[in-house]
Order: sequence, then structure tokens, then C-alpha cells
Amino acid sequence: MDTLKASELGLSKIQQARKDSGRNRDDSEWLVAASEILCPESEWASGGSYAEGCSEATWRRFLTGYSVAAPAFKAFCQVLGFDWREIADRPDADLEDLSDGQYIDWDSCPEVTVFYDRTLELTQMSEWIGEENCRLIAILGMGGIGKTTLAIQLAKQLKYRFQIVIWRSLQYAPPPDKFIPNLIKSIPNSQAKKALPDTLESNIVRLVELCNSQRCLIILDGLESLFSNNDLAGKYRPGYEDYAKLFYQIGASIHKSCFVITSHEKPREIVKLEGRKRPVRCLKISGLQKRAARQLLQEQGLVEEPEWDRLIQRYRGNPLALKIVADTVLELFNGKSSEFIQQNTIFVGQLSEVLDRQFERLSDIEKKVLYRIATAESPVTISQMREKISPAVSHSQIIEVLESLARRSLIEKITEKTSDSDPVMFTLQPVVMKYIVNQFKHIFQ
Repeated sequence: MDTLKASELGLSKIQQARKDSGRNRDDSEWLVAASEILCPESEWASGGSYAEGCSEATWRRFLTGYSVAAPAFKAFCQVLGFDWREIADRPDADLEDLSDGQYIDWDSCPEVTVFYDRTLELTQMSEWIGEENCRLIAILGMGGIGKTTLAIQLAKQLKYRFQIVIWRSLQYAPPPDKFIPNLIKSIPNSQAKKALPDTLESNIVRLVELCNSQRCLIILDGLESLFSNNDLAGKYRPGYEDYAKLFYQIGASIHKSCFVITSHEKPREIVKLEGRKRPVRCLKISGLQKRAARQLLQEQGLVEEPEWDRLIQRYRGNPLALKIVADTVLELFNGKSSEFIQQNTIFVGQLSEVLDRQFERLSDIEKKVLYRIATAESPVTISQMREKISPAVSHSQIIEVLESLARRSLIEKITEKTSDSDPVMFTLQPVVMKYIVNQFKHIFQ
């Protein structure tokens, strides 16, 4: 018999709906209501027997995220007021229940075998897409933080809401005059088969029309590959500026689809369009919560669990950094976190390859500002940064650089203030600090 279980996001919704109902978890009326759905021709009452596959044990399994028989799962979801596909961990388990003619194109989407809890982020984006009809969402964060994995999980959980789901990687920087026409051709629609317009602007208009004729979810992964080197954040490389037109039109034009992009840095056109009441939003993700990060370290095989929190804090919950460090701890210290911590160092390791790609796009002034922050003994103010930089730069220049670094997710702002008169201060994640000192000390010393 087919079974279903709730996803991480689904389980959160189940638990909240059950609490909001005001009814006790063990209230037999839950089972009566589910039995009436499963077998409406019979009469059911509290304390008696229930429909086949519907029992107190099954209900408890459902509430705690374990697999139950598919009919019972769907009935329990209905009792709580949900479409089962919104809750299920694998909503494609019963394909005949999916909309006729649904088209899914994963293309080069990487396989994700393990997903660590991002319930808050998934809930937020689910609301933006489902309730607020957002047309463009940017998932932002530094390398290794889990943007691509989160986008995949979002697509899998929400795909039932769309007629068309398309995944495309921008890793190899396809030119816009080739990428946009190819994207149009990949959307199954009678308009898509027509001869394409001669101009790129007209192709963008055609794409928006297609996105209004059918509800599409289009994920574009790795937007940072399109940005230029040695410049401030979010500026496209020469020949790629038309991507700005594409995203501006997607965000500004009325249609019923949603584009989700992932990037190390925020595109400038999105800065102009985003807002809490607008259909363009940005989600800047940070490291894993402690519970999810501990699960990662456990699955990597580390021992001495009391020491894990120090590792998680040191690497700010960055999942890639934690995996790299865990491999090192296993290889050199037999999985003992305490022996690694005793080395009193920030190990960068293979994470430097990820940071290399991000730092090669930085302008010289950004590198100089980062080095001054990294070599300071404590968080620094804007005025303190200016004093350390030669030749001298103005306040406005420093602010422009800090804004660019913030859009790249490379600096941290200290928000804990003892009084309103305390100035804003800036620092870096420990692993970024160590990388910068290693890479730039021969340049700026």
C-alpha cells in the first residue's frame, strides 16, 4: 500500500493547525472526522471503532511526521483544512492526482539526498508565492550557505501549484540573446511554437506573455556567474546587461508566474523593485539553526557532542563549511571535535575554492576595506575604517563599498547597542576573516 509522510514544512503546518483548532491532540473527534471522509456511508462516533486504516496510533504517527497509509494521510490533511499535496514529503507519489498536463523540466538540477531544516525560510517563500503572488524572489547568501538546496526543496514542495516547473543553471553564463529564446522554447505552449521575434526586448515581452497564459515556476540558479569582476556588487559583465532588462520586466510586469533566482549578490534591478508590499522579494539566508547543524555533524560521524556548538558558532552554521571541517576532524582527529578545537585555529580548507570565486569579483577598494576589518582587533565603525585606508576615501565612498559588501553577504553588522548614541559597527565571519588575512596580507601590509 502506498504511504505518505509530511515534509518538514508540512509538519510545521500540521502542528500549527492542530494548536490553532483548540482541540487536544488526543481528541477522538479527529478520528471521527477522518473516518467520515474515508467511509461516508457509515456512521462514526467517539469511543467506537473507526474507518479502516484510521486509528489513534496512525493519527499519532501522522502528527509526528512518520509514514502512514496514503488514504489516511489525505483524510487527516483534509480534517486539518489542507490539500494533502501541500503537506506531503513526496507530493508526486500519486500522479493521477496531479493536474493534467503538468510539465516539469529539471534539466541540470543537482540531486539533493539530504535536506537540513529550513522550515522558516520555506514557510516565508511559500507565503510570498501562494498568498502574496510574488513574481520574482531572490535567494541570497554567501557561497556554501545552501541557496541551491533551498531552491530545490522549495520547487519540490510547491510544484503542485504550477502547471509548468523549469530549472535552469546559469553557472556557465549563457549569453542573454541565446538563453532567453531557449527558455521561451522550453515552455510548452502554442505561443512558444511561433517564430521568435527579432529583438531581445520583444522576446522578453513574449516570455512575460507566456508566464501570464500559464502559471509557471522558473528557477534560475547561480546568477552571480553573470556579474563582472573588479566592480561593485550586482553589475553585469559586458554583453550580459540585457539580463537586467529581463528581471526588471519579470518583476514589474503583471503575470501569474514566479521566477526564483539564487545568487551570491543582489542584482541592482532587484534593489529598485523589491519591497515588503511589492511582488519582488529577497530572502537573505544565513547558517543553519543549531538543531539542523547538529544533525549535519552527527550524520558526518563526529563524536563528543558537547563540543559541537563551538564548531557551529565558529563556522556560523554554514553547511558546506561544517561538512569540510567535519571531514577534517574525522580524518585527522578520529571524529573528536575537542582535539580539533584545541588547535585554536579557523580551518578554511576546501571552502577557499568557493570563496576564491566570490572574491575574484571584488573591486580593489572592497578588498582593502575587508582587509582592514579583518585585521582589526574588534568590530569597527565607518570612521575607524576611513582612518586605516590609504589613500583617503570619503564617507560616501565607504558607505557605497559597505553597501556593496552587504549585498554580497560578506560583512556582518553589529546590532547589539548599549545606547542609541552607539555607532554602527562592522565585522566578518571568522572563516571569512581568516581567508582574507591569508589571501591579502602580502598586498596590503
